[in-house]
Amino acid sequence: MRLQKIFLSVICTLVMHCMYAQNQSSAVSVHFEFDKSEISASDLEALQSFKAAHPDIESIIIDGYADTTGKDAYNYALSMRRCIATKKALGYNEAKTEVILKVTAHGEKDLLFATDPENRVTIVAINNKKPVVIKEEKAQEPVVVDTVATPPPLPVVTAPVPASPVVAAPPPVVEKDTVVISVSSIPKEFGDDASDLVKTLQNSKPGESVVLKDILFQPASHQLLKSSRSSLNAVLDALKKIPTLNLEIQGHMCCGDPLAIDGFDEDSKDFALSNNRAKTVYDFLVSNGIDASRLTYKGFGTRVRLVTPEVTDDDRSRNRRVEFVITNI
Repeated sequence: MRLQKIFLSVICTLVMHCMYAQNQSSAVSVHFEFDKSEISASDLEALQSFKAAHPDIESIIIDGYADTTGKDAYNYALSMRRCIATKKALGYNEAKTEVILKVTAHGEKDLLFATDPENRVTIVAINNKKPVVIKEEKAQEPVVVDTVATPPPLPVVTAPVPASPVVAAPPPVVEKDTVVISVSSIPKEFGDDASDLVKTLQNSKPGESVVLKDILFQPASHQLLKSSRSSLNAVLDALKKIPTLNLEIQGHMCCGDPLAIDGFDEDSKDFALSNNRAKTVYDFLVSNGIDASRLTYKGFGTRVRLVTPEVTDDDRSRNRRVEFVITNI
């Protein structure tokens, strides 16, 4: 059995090298200690040397792995931390570079090697820009034609120019990182006073959304702060007064890595912070009498932002939110 694993490992390695060679790319591996995501000084130096040797980079693909010790979910989170550490070590600022980065965490799935120590690794593949080849065109020989008399010029008739139709300017758009949404999709925001929430929801349409700024959580946790109770009760009251109202509860974060699937939750020890926060609100509403069929929840991490780039504390505060999207009214 062990010989079979070693054989498969060799085959996988050969396939990887062939694939990289065909795509004009190169690869390097970064190795980690057991249950660690810190890069050693020697691997960091090798990674920087590798980057310096490839100045014409078009894209970088980082695949992270873990050994088979422990649970699948933990190993997936560990491989994601290794990917993020490797990405940071490369030192690219995505806002200021054209280099495309793609990160994939595999956990203990799709392992490339036969032994656990070998699989505590990230594989960095770099695709180089293809050189631009300019073809020289041969000069065409002049065409010789018989000389003929030039006919007299035709009279110029000016046709009336029709008036241009008036076209309404398109509505402005707001970018949410890679997602562009129309202005009508910007959520209505409520602060301390959510007394108009019921009226606002009654006059809204499916697809529109609201944000209650006072739904707040402990840092790196899905535990609600006590100050959130008033806003949660306002949503609960609206659902009870409008029996046809259905909502999707969306969790959003600020300040994180947009390549990561989600933030790290210290309570559950997984990368599902925004999803867990949305579920906390969902659980509150269901436990207080709202039919679960009227609600859904989903976490978006830092991928969908109202403000980008985040410069001020207010920018970060607006991106760090629980959004209620109307799915039926």
